[in-house]
Amino acid sequence: MYLKENSVTTPDQVLTHLSRTTDQIFGRDDLQSRLASGRPLRIKFGVDCTAPDLHLGHAVNLWMMRFLQDLGHVVVFLLGDTTTRIGDPTGRSTTRPVLTEDEIERNAQAFLEQVTLVLRDDPEVLEIRRNSEWYDGMALTDLISQLSLVTHSQLMSRDMFQKRLQEHRDIAMHELLYPVLQGFDSVALESDLTIVGSDQMFNEAMGRELQSKHGQLPQTVITSTITPVWTVVSSNRSRSTTTWGSRSRPTKSSAG
Repeated sequence: MYLKENSVTTPDQVLTHLSRTTDQIFGRDDLQSRLASGRPLRIKFGVDCTAPDLHLGHAVNLWMMRFLQDLGHVVVFLLGDTTTRIGDPTGRSTTRPVLTEDEIERNAQAFLEQVTLVLRDDPEVLEIRRNSEWYDGMALTDLISQLSLVTHSQLMSRDMFQKRLQEHRDIAMHELLYPVLQGFDSVALESDLTIVGSDQMFNEAMGRELQSKHGQLPQTVITSTITPVWTVVSSNRSRSTTTWGSRSRPTKSSAG
């Protein structure tokens, strides 16, 4: 365990350390209780394979997760190979283009190389998963059962969908389903914590709701701050022009 190597051990100390790059915490009390329990947390880090490079905005989140790995907590790196085929509508005014299976797999392999530039690759604290593990074998009746837990009005309350309606732009049915699928990832992984950009809050809040309806304690969601000098940063990697990859190792000081 890495815990003995780190002087930051109490829940308050952990939260104080994370606060340097934290914007908001949803479920703070639950996170404190989980940290106090002494068991390793399961930290969901999900990405869709829409491009071959992680962007600089991920570096802040990755260093926060690396800190938690050093305390013995487990980062579950989730490759959204199924949800990539749908396309996250976050920040989009139009429907995403569909990638081929080969493109998705190439991007997934590139991500695996890049995340371990920051994260420990010890299997004790890093777990690699793909959401095709549960979606490829999910029966239609099971999918409908999950969709029944969410209302149309909940999905349509999302600001980007409201914006599209106002601009008379189409909203495809698969885009409406995306937040539900991303939310169910948290159920499948029994996620305790996820650290994301603020643009992903709607999707991760859906995860909290679905976890509650499945009898799980909802994950805590930490939204991170963005370093001011990183001017072109987006969770939509297919639109970002500021990236880092296997040829450029980020340093801890770069992440704040």
